[in-house]
Amino acid sequence: MAPQADDELDGTIRIGRVTRGHGVTGALEVRPDWEESRGLLAARQVVLESEAGVLRAYAVRGSRRTPKGVLLELDGVSDRDAADALRGYAVRVRRELLPQLAEGEYYLSDLIGADVDSPEGPVGRVVEVQMYPSVDAIVIEAGDGSRFEQPLLDEWLGRVDVAGRRVSLSSRDGLIEAPKGRSAKEDSP
Repeated sequence: MAPQADDELDGTIRIGRVTRGHGVTGALEVRPDWEESRGLLAARQVVLESEAGVLRAYAVRGSRRTPKGVLLELDGVSDRDAADALRGYAVRVRRELLPQLAEGEYYLSDLIGADVDSPEGPVGRVVEVQMYPSVDAIVIEAGDGSRFEQPLLDEWLGRVDVAGRRVSLSSRDGLIEAPKGRSAKEDSP
């Protein structure tokens, strides 16, 4: 399938990452960004995005939950080699197909690109979200290029303004220096 135009991302939201191919028929094992997400189970179309920004839209033939995430079967991906070639791709779905959010809720991917500040002043900009078994964290890049992780815990989050593209920390106490050279692809099993 040919790459899609950049406007294919308009109205989509990242909800997971392809971790590997599964089986001989080309199923993809996907790790959802939020463990409880049901968006992939209901999706009839997904957009896969490579780290280089190459986009591919696929119709979903089937999906099912597994202990490690969700298995997706996509039209045009019919063998293990084709599935493995998509390892590391971000999985996106159209926002209107996802469950309606309650007041004060937001999708973690909505934080990417938000400016981060604290009572002490500007901290940087959110460049990615990391999912850990015990907590999710935002990765913040400071003006000097250094990176920090901030666990998303109420004690350190003062305010999240998705519309205003701003995350305000209650203090800098939760900031952890991010390991150098780390990428989301390296975190995939």
